[in-house]
Amino acid sequence: MTETKIRTQKWIAELGLCSRREAEKWILAGDVEVNGQTVTLGAKVNPEQDRLTIKGSTVSTQRKSPKVYWMFHKPDRTLSSREGHEGIQKIYDLPRLKKLSLRIFSVGRLDYRTDGLLLLTNDGEFANMICHPRFKIEKRYQVLVNGKLKAAELAQLRTGIELSDGKVKCRIQPGQGVNLGKTKGCWYSIVVSEGRNRLVRRIFEHFDLKVLRLTRYSIGPLFLDEKLAPGNFRQLTQEELNLLKQSASASATSLHH
Repeated sequence: MTETKIRTQKWIAELGLCSRREAEKWILAGDVEVNGQTVTLGAKVNPEQDRLTIKGSTVSTQRKSPKVYWMFHKPDRTLSSREGHEGIQKIYDLPRLKKLSLRIFSVGRLDYRTDGLLLLTNDGEFANMICHPRFKIEKRYQVLVNGKLKAAELAQLRTGIELSDGKVKCRIQPGQGVNLGKTKGCWYSIVVSEGRNRLVRRIFEHFDLKVLRLTRYSIGPLFLDEKLAPGNFRQLTQEELNLLKQSASASATSLHH
């Protein structure tokens, strides 16, 4: 009988411990052992027989938790990560998430001062599908900045600008101006299909503008439920889940043509 082997990072993701990309970081940091041996990225394992240890703790691989897919309204001034930044509130410290016995994680991240739509799950493969750059799932934001982009700058954004980590382009529409006291601000609706760190903020910083408010209101075909208060979550409907998967599948198919 032929043994079925898979990559270690895929195994960890399928167990619902984190996303595949996060698992890769654990492996690169030397935090993952299989049968007592530290593994390297790309090493293959037999999920039916091998023993998994992460950060010194043996992980039960016999029973998988039921998969959950939640829409979460992330409040401002909270972190999406579980570790580090002592003394700063994390989403997992919030009342509704703190009491959960199920281990869930965020699909990608929103930074400390960004609020809005965040997906939570224990399905690493699903998280990888939404976050991986090759699927190009669009994320839409409302942004308040302390100034106004010129017409030429808007045109640059639509064709592409060069940031420190490469070129980026986006769809952007200006909204209404806002009186900010001594200065004049402006709202923008911006659509990006990448998940680079602080990407939207860096786009505006490129033009010497400061982001004052940043809200993500959609991921692909999924829009933030207006009835969902900050700090609360709800299960995605089967229709919403299907739409997300179809969107990722369509993006992947288009890349091969």
